[in-house]
Amino acid sequence: MSETKTFHTPLAVIADIHGNRWALEAVLQDIDRRGIQQIVNLGDHLTGPLDPAGTADLLIARTMVNVCGNDDRELFLPQEKRSFSQNYTCTQLNPAHFAWLHSLPDTTIVADELFVCHGDLFDAPYLLEDVTPSGVFLRSTSAIVTSVAEIAQSVILSGHSHIPRTVSLPQGKLLINPGSIGMPAYSMETYGMESGSPHARYALLYQNQYGWQVEHIQVSYAWEQAAQVARGNQRADWAQWLTTGRAR
Repeated sequence: MSETKTFHTPLAVIADIHGNRWALEAVLQDIDRRGIQQIVNLGDHLTGPLDPAGTADLLIARTMVNVCGNDDRELFLPQEKRSFSQNYTCTQLNPAHFAWLHSLPDTTIVADELFVCHGDLFDAPYLLEDVTPSGVFLRSTSAIVTSVAEIAQSVILSGHSHIPRTVSLPQGKLLINPGSIGMPAYSMETYGMESGSPHARYALLYQNQYGWQVEHIQVSYAWEQAAQVARGNQRADWAQWLTTGRAR
Protein backbone atom coordinates (compact mmCIF):
# COMPACT_ATOMS: atom_id res chain seq x y z
CA MET A 1 0.00 0.00 0.00
CA SER A 2 1.37 3.42 -0.91
CA GLU A 3 0.77 6.82 0.62
CA THR A 4 1.42 9.86 -1.51
CA LYS A 5 2.59 12.68 0.74
CA THR A 6 4.70 15.75 0.37
CA PHE A 7 7.86 14.98 2.31
CA HIS A 8 8.88 17.65 4.81
CA THR A 9 11.99 17.21 6.92
CA PRO A 10 12.78 16.56 9.67
CA LEU A 11 10.75 13.41 10.15
CA ALA A 12 10.39 11.54 13.46
CA VAL A 13 10.51 7.74 13.30
CA ILE A 14 9.05 5.76 16.21
CA ALA A 15 8.49 2.05 16.79
CA ASP A 16 7.68 -0.69 19.28
CA ILE A 17 5.71 1.24 21.88
CA HIS A 18 4.19 -1.94 23.37
CA GLY A 19 1.54 -0.16 25.39
CA ASN A 20 4.01 2.03 27.27
CA ARG A 21 1.93 5.20 27.45
CA TRP A 22 4.41 6.98 29.76
CA ALA A 23 7.26 6.52 27.29
CA LEU A 24 5.09 7.53 24.33
CA GLU A 25 3.95 10.72 26.07
CA ALA A 26 7.56 11.69 26.76
CA VAL A 27 8.64 11.05 23.17
CA LEU A 28 5.69 12.97 21.71
CA GLN A 29 6.52 15.89 24.00
CA ASP A 30 10.12 15.81 22.79
CA ILE A 31 8.98 15.71 19.16
CA ASP A 32 6.66 18.66 19.75
CA ARG A 33 9.41 20.59 21.50
CA ARG A 34 11.53 20.23 18.38
CA GLY A 35 8.68 21.47 16.17
CA ILE A 36 8.54 18.28 14.11
CA GLN A 37 5.33 17.89 12.14
CA GLN A 38 5.62 14.42 10.58
CA ILE A 39 5.82 11.12 12.45
CA VAL A 40 6.17 7.61 11.04
CA ASN A 41 5.24 4.79 13.41
CA LEU A 42 6.58 1.32 12.62
CA GLY A 43 4.21 -0.86 14.62
CA ASP A 44 3.87 -3.10 17.67
CA HIS A 45 1.84 -0.37 19.31
CA LEU A 46 -0.09 -1.91 22.18
CA THR A 47 0.93 -5.39 23.32
CA GLY A 48 2.25 -5.59 26.86
CA PRO A 49 1.22 -5.50 30.55
CA LEU A 50 1.12 -1.70 30.72
CA ASP A 51 -1.53 0.69 29.30
CA PRO A 52 -2.61 -0.50 25.86
CA ALA A 53 -5.88 1.46 25.84
CA GLY A 54 -4.24 4.75 26.86
CA THR A 55 -1.55 4.20 24.25
CA ALA A 56 -4.16 3.50 21.56
CA ASP A 57 -6.06 6.66 22.45
CA LEU A 58 -2.91 8.76 22.08
CA LEU A 59 -2.04 7.22 18.72
CA ILE A 60 -5.54 7.46 17.27
CA ALA A 61 -5.76 11.14 18.24
CA ARG A 62 -2.43 11.96 16.61
CA THR A 63 -1.88 12.43 12.87
CA MET A 64 0.95 10.12 11.79
CA VAL A 65 1.78 7.34 9.35
CA ASN A 66 1.23 3.97 11.04
CA VAL A 67 1.94 0.41 9.93
CA CYS A 68 1.09 -2.91 11.55
CA GLY A 69 3.57 -5.02 13.51
CA ASN A 70 3.62 -8.72 14.26
CA ASP A 71 2.21 -8.26 17.77
CA ASP A 72 -0.54 -6.06 16.33
CA ARG A 73 -1.60 -8.76 13.88
CA GLU A 74 -1.45 -11.49 16.54
CA LEU A 75 -4.05 -9.68 18.66
CA PHE A 76 -6.59 -10.96 16.11
CA LEU A 77 -5.63 -14.62 16.64
CA PRO A 78 -7.93 -16.94 18.62
CA GLN A 79 -7.42 -16.57 22.36
CA GLU A 80 -5.75 -19.96 22.74
CA LYS A 81 -3.07 -18.97 20.22
CA ARG A 82 -2.20 -15.65 21.82
CA SER A 83 0.48 -15.05 24.42
CA PHE A 84 -0.25 -13.94 27.99
CA SER A 85 0.60 -10.33 27.14
CA GLN A 86 -1.51 -10.42 23.99
CA ASN A 87 -4.52 -11.75 25.91
CA TYR A 88 -4.10 -9.08 28.58
CA THR A 89 -3.91 -6.43 25.88
CA CYS A 90 -7.11 -7.67 24.24
CA THR A 91 -9.02 -7.40 27.52
CA GLN A 92 -8.09 -3.71 27.75
CA LEU A 93 -9.10 -2.62 24.25
CA ASN A 94 -12.48 -1.48 22.97
CA PRO A 95 -13.98 -1.99 19.49
CA ALA A 96 -12.65 1.36 18.24
CA HIS A 97 -9.11 0.34 19.17
CA PHE A 98 -9.45 -2.97 17.32
CA ALA A 99 -10.94 -1.21 14.29
CA TRP A 100 -7.96 1.16 14.19
CA LEU A 101 -5.49 -1.74 14.38
CA HIS A 102 -7.36 -3.62 11.67
CA SER A 103 -7.12 -0.61 9.35
CA LEU A 104 -3.32 -0.45 9.40
CA PRO A 105 -1.30 -1.67 6.40
CA ASP A 106 1.69 -3.98 6.73
CA THR A 107 3.85 -1.58 4.71
CA THR A 108 3.54 1.81 3.10
CA ILE A 109 5.61 4.29 1.10
CA VAL A 110 6.08 7.93 2.07
CA ALA A 111 6.81 10.54 -0.61
CA ASP A 112 8.04 7.83 -3.01
CA GLU A 113 11.33 7.76 -1.08
CA LEU A 114 10.78 5.95 2.22
CA PHE A 115 9.72 2.31 2.51
CA VAL A 116 7.99 1.86 5.85
CA CYS A 117 7.59 -1.54 7.52
CA HIS A 118 7.74 -3.21 10.91
CA GLY A 119 10.68 -5.42 9.96
CA ASP A 120 9.28 -8.93 10.41
CA LEU A 121 7.92 -9.80 6.97
CA PHE A 122 11.23 -10.67 5.35
CA ASP A 123 13.22 -13.84 4.67
CA ALA A 124 14.73 -13.84 8.18
CA PRO A 125 13.30 -13.33 11.68
CA TYR A 126 14.96 -9.90 11.90
CA LEU A 127 15.91 -7.67 9.00
CA LEU A 128 19.11 -6.31 10.59
CA GLU A 129 20.05 -8.89 13.22
CA ASP A 130 21.28 -12.49 13.18
CA VAL A 131 20.39 -14.63 16.17
CA THR A 132 23.18 -17.17 16.73
CA PRO A 133 24.14 -19.57 19.56
CA SER A 134 26.84 -17.03 20.50
CA GLY A 135 24.50 -14.04 20.64
CA VAL A 136 22.78 -11.42 18.49
CA PHE A 137 24.83 -9.69 15.81
CA LEU A 138 24.38 -7.35 12.86
CA ARG A 139 23.53 -9.39 9.77
CA SER A 140 26.03 -9.51 6.93
CA THR A 141 25.77 -6.92 4.18
CA SER A 142 25.05 -9.61 1.59
CA ALA A 143 22.20 -11.07 3.65
CA ILE A 144 20.56 -7.67 4.12
CA VAL A 145 21.00 -6.84 0.43
CA THR A 146 19.19 -10.07 -0.49
CA SER A 147 16.35 -9.32 1.93
CA VAL A 148 15.66 -5.84 0.51
CA ALA A 149 16.47 -6.53 -3.14
CA GLU A 150 12.85 -6.01 -4.26
CA ILE A 151 12.44 -2.67 -2.49
CA ALA A 152 12.93 0.24 -4.87
CA GLN A 153 13.08 3.01 -2.25
CA SER A 154 16.50 4.20 -1.09
CA VAL A 155 15.51 4.51 2.59
CA ILE A 156 13.96 1.63 4.54
CA LEU A 157 12.46 2.24 7.98
CA SER A 158 11.96 -0.83 10.16
CA GLY A 159 11.67 -1.75 13.84
CA HIS A 160 10.91 -5.16 15.39
CA SER A 161 14.28 -5.90 17.03
CA HIS A 162 14.12 -2.88 19.39
CA ILE A 163 17.81 -2.18 18.68
CA PRO A 164 18.64 1.30 17.26
CA ARG A 165 20.68 0.98 14.07
CA THR A 166 21.65 2.86 10.95
CA VAL A 167 22.95 0.56 8.22
CA SER A 168 24.13 1.61 4.77
CA LEU A 169 24.38 -0.76 1.81
CA PRO A 170 26.80 -0.56 -1.12
CA GLN A 171 24.14 0.28 -3.68
CA GLY A 172 23.08 3.36 -1.72
CA LYS A 173 20.21 2.04 0.37
CA LEU A 174 19.96 3.28 3.95
CA LEU A 175 18.21 1.19 6.62
CA ILE A 176 17.12 2.74 9.91
CA ASN A 177 15.76 1.12 13.06
CA PRO A 178 14.80 3.82 15.59
CA GLY A 179 14.85 1.42 18.53
CA SER A 180 11.92 0.91 20.89
CA ILE A 181 9.94 3.64 22.58
CA GLY A 182 8.46 1.43 25.26
CA MET A 183 10.41 -1.82 25.64
CA PRO A 184 14.19 -1.31 25.79
CA ALA A 185 14.97 -5.00 26.25
CA TYR A 186 13.33 -8.40 26.07
CA SER A 187 14.30 -12.04 26.33
CA MET A 188 13.23 -15.03 24.28
CA GLU A 189 13.95 -18.68 25.04
CA THR A 190 17.45 -18.69 23.56
CA TYR A 191 18.45 -15.03 23.25
CA GLY A 192 17.83 -11.52 24.42
CA MET A 193 17.62 -8.08 22.84
CA GLU A 194 19.15 -5.28 24.92
CA SER A 195 19.54 -1.56 24.37
CA GLY A 196 21.48 -1.14 27.62
CA SER A 197 19.46 1.63 29.29
CA PRO A 198 15.79 2.29 30.14
CA HIS A 199 15.38 5.35 27.89
CA ALA A 200 12.63 5.66 25.31
CA ARG A 201 14.18 5.78 21.84
CA TYR A 202 13.25 7.23 18.48
CA ALA A 203 15.05 8.66 15.45
CA LEU A 204 15.08 11.86 13.41
CA LEU A 205 15.54 11.71 9.66
CA TYR A 206 16.21 14.67 7.39
CA GLN A 207 18.28 15.70 4.40
CA ASN A 208 21.27 18.00 4.23
CA GLN A 209 23.61 18.89 1.38
CA TYR A 210 25.35 15.51 1.66
CA GLY A 211 22.27 13.30 1.76
CA TRP A 212 20.22 11.69 4.50
CA GLN A 213 21.06 12.58 8.09
CA VAL A 214 19.98 10.28 10.96
CA GLU A 215 19.91 11.16 14.64
CA HIS A 216 19.10 8.55 17.28
CA ILE A 217 17.37 10.17 20.27
CA GLN A 218 17.10 8.90 23.86
CA VAL A 219 14.41 10.33 26.14
CA SER A 220 14.08 10.00 29.91
CA TYR A 221 10.62 9.31 31.30
CA ALA A 222 8.93 7.81 34.38
CA TRP A 223 10.07 4.25 33.70
CA GLU A 224 9.73 3.20 37.34
CA GLN A 225 6.03 4.07 37.13
CA ALA A 226 5.66 1.87 34.07
CA ALA A 227 7.63 -0.89 35.80
CA GLN A 228 5.33 -0.73 38.81
CA VAL A 229 2.34 -1.35 36.55
CA ALA A 230 4.16 -4.32 35.02
CA ARG A 231 4.82 -5.75 38.49
CA GLY A 232 1.16 -5.29 39.38
CA ASN A 233 0.30 -7.36 36.33
CA GLN A 234 2.66 -10.15 37.42
CA ARG A 235 5.38 -9.31 34.94
CA ALA A 236 8.54 -8.85 36.97
CA ASP A 237 10.52 -9.60 33.80
CA TRP A 238 9.02 -6.58 32.07
CA ALA A 239 9.79 -4.46 35.13
CA GLN A 240 13.46 -5.42 34.87
CA TRP A 241 13.57 -4.72 31.13
CA LEU A 242 11.92 -1.33 31.63
CA THR A 243 14.22 -0.16 34.42
CA THR A 244 17.55 -1.51 33.15
CA GLY A 245 17.39 -1.98 29.37
CA ARG A 246 18.86 -5.41 30.05
CA ALA A 247 17.21 -8.69 29.05
CA ARG A 248 18.60 -10.77 31.93
